[in-house]
Amino acid sequence: MMSSEDVVKRILLFRPELSHKDVLKRIEEKKKGVEGYLTDETAARIVATELGVEVSSETWKAEILIKDVVSGLNDVTVTGRIIAVHSPQTFTRSDLTKGTVAHLLLADKTGTIGVVLWNDKTSLVETEELEQGQMIKVSHGYVRDGLDGNPELHVGLRGEIQVSPPNIDESDYPKIISSVEKIAEIREKTRASVFGIVQQVYPVSKFERSNGSEGKVMRLRLSDGTGQITAVFWNEKIDELGDVKSGDSLQVLNARVKKGIDKQLELHVGKSTQIEISCTAKKMKVADVREGGPITVEGVVATTPKTTQVTTARNEKVMVTSFDLKDDTEKIRVCVWRRLTEVAKNLMVGTHIRINNAYVKKGFAGQLELTSRAYTSIEILSERK
Repeated sequence: MMSSEDVVKRILLFRPELSHKDVLKRIEEKKKGVEGYLTDETAARIVATELGVEVSSETWKAEILIKDVVSGLNDVTVTGRIIAVHSPQTFTRSDLTKGTVAHLLLADKTGTIGVVLWNDKTSLVETEELEQGQMIKVSHGYVRDGLDGNPELHVGLRGEIQVSPPNIDESDYPKIISSVEKIAEIREKTRASVFGIVQQVYPVSKFERSNGSEGKVMRLRLSDGTGQITAVFWNEKIDELGDVKSGDSLQVLNARVKKGIDKQLELHVGKSTQIEISCTAKKMKVADVREGGPITVEGVVATTPKTTQVTTARNEKVMVTSFDLKDDTEKIRVCVWRRLTEVAKNLMVGTHIRINNAYVKKGFAGQLELTSRAYTSIEILSERK
């Protein structure tokens, strides 16, 4: 591995106007700027990047802690637990071509960092191969400042993500709820994570704290097809909700469960809770659907759901449930994955449902089918007659 002194020598080779003392001073200033968390080698590499000196990445693939990640680093390896997964977004480049980007929040014992997945790497989110609670190792990443000024770890063409890396002691990493739960199965306990559709939003209320400062609280009703629950949002979490409205999809991760005044269970959303909002997708008739998405489709279950186990490209065994959905225009095949199989496999023929935030792709024999992604949900509108 290249030492800090090797990096200094390379800097002096390409920047002869600088003295050895000048370079060492820059390295020390860089270390002080992040409270001394950087190693000499890491600080030297950052200085080299700032001076426009390329340092071979083939000899430097060291794994670092999140606290040591700073903008300018290349070929970085970080291991952590996924705290939150945000659905992919499509954007248009300056040459008018399309690209996709998705975001994760990763944590280790020293802090958290945003991870940005570009283009092909976003498929790991779309197919739900990356999920909240998993341990992952990100290799060959590069670090840049995000819009909020904090460093982000980017995973591009050269980047790699390993799920459940070997020789990792998970007890060294933050513990969070590892899966989304059905609302009907939530019990009074420490924490819970749910995904559902907003049914009703109540006005914000303000109150005075014991120290005289002002606080605020807001409630909304959340449904996932198995039941409903009140989610209580406090202070800055209300601001994160923005203009949330009925019909929006909402994921709440690591919320505190407690009984309200009416003795019913509530989800309390504070600083340690992650939330993700997905606005209501365009509602379409089956006959009008085209490849892409997200879209929302309503219809009646036309065939008995069938659940099978499949093996992904990453050699992971997952469950998928398939059935036909029919509205007043046409019929379409539906394939839902992972957590949604628990809802879909119990659907009866004739049940009226709404599928929110689904995507359309070509399936068997080139026929269009609806498929689920991380923020797809199934809402039961009425049972079969």
